[in-house]
Amino acid sequence: MINCLIIDDEQHCIDTLAAMLKARFSAKVSVAGSTTDSRKAAEMIEQHQPDVLFIDVEMPYFNGIQVVDAIPNRSCAVIFTTAYDQYALQALKTEAVDYLLKPISLRELGEAIEKAAQRLQLLRAEVVKKDLQLPQKLLLPTSKGLLAASIPSIIRVEADSNYCRFHIDGKPEIVVAKTLKEYEEILVPSNFFRVHQSHLINLHYVEYFHPGLEEYVILTNGEQIEVSRRRKAEFLQKLAAL
Repeated sequence: MINCLIIDDEQHCIDTLAAMLKARFSAKVSVAGSTTDSRKAAEMIEQHQPDVLFIDVEMPYFNGIQVVDAIPNRSCAVIFTTAYDQYALQALKTEAVDYLLKPISLRELGEAIEKAAQRLQLLRAEVVKKDLQLPQKLLLPTSKGLLAASIPSIIRVEADSNYCRFHIDGKPEIVVAKTLKEYEEILVPSNFFRVHQSHLINLHYVEYFHPGLEEYVILTNGEQIEVSRRRKAEFLQKLAAL
C-alpha cells in the first residue's frame, strides 16, 4: 500500500483528488492526510512520512517547489498537481515523477501512480544496498581478546567517563576503554541514536517512548533510558523513519 499526502490551497481540489484515489486506486493507494496551508506542509510531511506527495505549485506563503526543495533527505516520490503549465520545467528539476495539469484525468493519474511506484522501488533498493554495505561486526577489546560483536545485537552503549559499557543481547556487559563519541560515529549509520549525553541506543530495540516532564524510552529488555529534550524531535523523526 502506498501512503500519500495531498497539499493544495483549494479544498475542492483535495477532495476531488482524494475521491479519485479512493474510487479507482484504493487497492494500491491510501490518503494519510491533507492540508490547504503550505506553512503546515513540512510538519505534515515529517509526521506522516508519505511514500507519495501530491502537491500544488501555486499556493500562498510557500509554493510547491519551495516546499519540495526544503524536504530534508527526501525519500518520497513527488507528483505536482497544478492548473498552470509554465512551472513544468522548474518542477521536474526537483526530480518529481510527474506534473499533472488540472483537471486531472484518471488515465494520467494512473500513469503517475505507476511512475511513483517504480521510483519507490528504486529508492527502497538503494536503501537495502546501503544497508548491505554497512559493517555487521564491531571488534571490542576484552580481557580474552577481540570480541566480534554483531552490531544488530547491540542494544545500547553507555558512557562511563572515558569508558563505554556495551549491553549486547544475550551476552554479559562489556567495558571498553574508549569514549562514546568514537563509537557513535561508527554506529549511527546502523540506526543507533544518542538520546542522551551518556546513552547511545539501537532504535530497533525501542519499545515505548514516554513523553512528559520526564521523557524516556523503554527498551525491549525493559531498561528505561532518559531522552534529552534537545534531542527529542530528531529522535522521534529517526524512530518514525524506521
